[in-house]
Amino acid sequence: MMREALDKFGAINRRAPDRILFYRDGLSEGEYEVVGKKEIGAIESAIDAIWQARGVQTPKPAITFIVVGKRHHVRFFPDKQQADRSGNCPAGFVADRGIGNPVAQDFYLLSHGGLLGTSRPSHYIVLRDDIYKQNIGDLQELSFALCHAYARATRSVSIPAPVYYADIVCARAAFHFDSRLDYDNSMTVSDEGLFNIDEWKSGYRQLNGEIAKTMYFI
Repeated sequence: MMREALDKFGAINRRAPDRILFYRDGLSEGEYEVVGKKEIGAIESAIDAIWQARGVQTPKPAITFIVVGKRHHVRFFPDKQQADRSGNCPAGFVADRGIGNPVAQDFYLLSHGGLLGTSRPSHYIVLRDDIYKQNIGDLQELSFALCHAYARATRSVSIPAPVYYADIVCARAAFHFDSRLDYDNSMTVSDEGLFNIDEWKSGYRQLNGEIAKTMYFI
């Protein structure tokens, strides 16, 4: 997948990317190290393959890999003087000291304004950062800015727009695969050996060429 993305980037921009910022959703705490190493390694392998196949002379892109967590029980309660209309912390609130992960750089970002009830911040875990060199303030600012780029909303949302778009595409999976594939059961398989990736590749329905390079899912 990464190699295909790099190929498309090069075809459109006529150059290789300088930086790759990867937001990863859907991981539990126990998966950070294993999945992070595996997927970062896959990104690096794709870059190496492209650079070798194309004879690219420019430096390889810097990689930053961030896990975005939504399923947690952390909440923040501001003083009355600092709360917004709903009694929540205002959009843009960040907590990065005192309650963080002891083995990885992380922060909590409340990027959306509360409408009803207590707002839940998103948890960002930085597994690798070659772009900002662990300058956590820049990562926080960029992540907050991306929460304002979601095309379906006129307000900031709870997670960066690329993560939201990935969720939407995954929710449409049933439309993209052959109906004879057992989509529901595949979601419960935990043993990689039981998951036949080739079967799913062959069952994928190619998009119409007119929309393949557009964000049609929005």
